[in-house]
Amino acid sequence: MTINEAITKATEAGYCVKDLENIDIYFSGANSEYSVWTRKDNESSVMVRVEETFLDPCFWQALGRALGWQHGCEKSLLAYEQWWRGPWHRFLDCLADGKTAEDFFQNFGRPTSENK
Repeated sequence: MTINEAITKATEAGYCVKDLENIDIYFSGANSEYSVWTRKDNESSVMVRVEETFLDPCFWQALGRALGWQHGCEKSLLAYEQWWRGPWHRFLDCLADGKTAEDFFQNFGRPTSENK
């Protein structure tokens, strides 16, 4: 999965940049540094650093809904809406290990030693 694909999936599941929630916009694409959101009324675009997106819990919740992470979770995780935190924390661990967001999403969904 690429960064663009991850943001696209989250957007399809309802994610929107918080500062733009009251503006009728659509996601136009992303690269490793920025995502682009375009206003529907005048076609002007706003660029948002992807770091802001990846620090937003709403992004991880929407991505999780899009990918069905909540299915098969322990009931306690569902009750407290915690099912999306595991992947978010793995993302942060990836960055702490000196890797990039691209590294994380490139391997996203592939089996790892912790989920075999």
